[in-house]
Amino acid sequence: MTDEGGARPRARGRHPVPAAAVRKERAGAARMAYGSRSVAHRMPSVPPSTPPLKGAHGVVRSFRWAWTGLVEGALRERNLRIQLAGAILVASFAAVAPLAPVERALLLLCAAAVLAAEAANSALEAVVDLAAPGLDERARIAKDCAAAAVLTLSAGAAVVLLAIALPVLPVLRAHARELAVPAAAALGTAAAAGVLPSPGSRGRGADVLFALGGVACLVPVARAATAPAGVVAAALLLLVACDAARRR
Repeated sequence: MTDEGGARPRARGRHPVPAAAVRKERAGAARMAYGSRSVAHRMPSVPPSTPPLKGAHGVVRSFRWAWTGLVEGALRERNLRIQLAGAILVASFAAVAPLAPVERALLLLCAAAVLAAEAANSALEAVVDLAAPGLDERARIAKDCAAAAVLTLSAGAAVVLLAIALPVLPVLRAHARELAVPAAAALGTAAAAGVLPSPGSRGRGADVLFALGGVACLVPVARAATAPAGVVAAALLLLVACDAARRR
């Protein structure tokens, strides 16, 4: 249909878009696309995650990390240093005292359990401090409960030690002169293990003297030992203290 003048009528509701506006819109879209490409080009590429090690290398690395955790705990936690020295005394007693193999194993297991609980307590305290750096009642409860777990396990270990040591006290008294030197040497080794990881302004020379003194004190314990397991345990604990002193 046409109007009276013969011209084609225009569609109602449609308005022609100016060519300048179309060109401006296309130019803006092109700039946005170029900007996104440039930003993506400037962003650093994220390296692919390293797959976990498998086999022997992964096991060795896991043991090394676990050893580092124990050493770092001895460096930073006073209670762990105390437990380290106490575990050396227990291991020395298990090596020298006339005990049954089951009793020695039980004593060494209790010493290891107390050390593990103290290390777990230190890890929990670090996580709580990271999650709640300020004063928080829930953080206090979590720390107190973890400390209570260590206290309970330590008390149980002490009861086990008394139950095993009291029956052999007459034998120990009968051989008091023979056991005096190993007992004093065990105290020296425990003292060295407690001092080496402790903070202070000691030099490397002092740490070397403490380490050599701990090893020298361990020799009489090894000579008087009737079971090598306790001596090995005491030597490993002294090695933890020496490694902590090296990293201090």
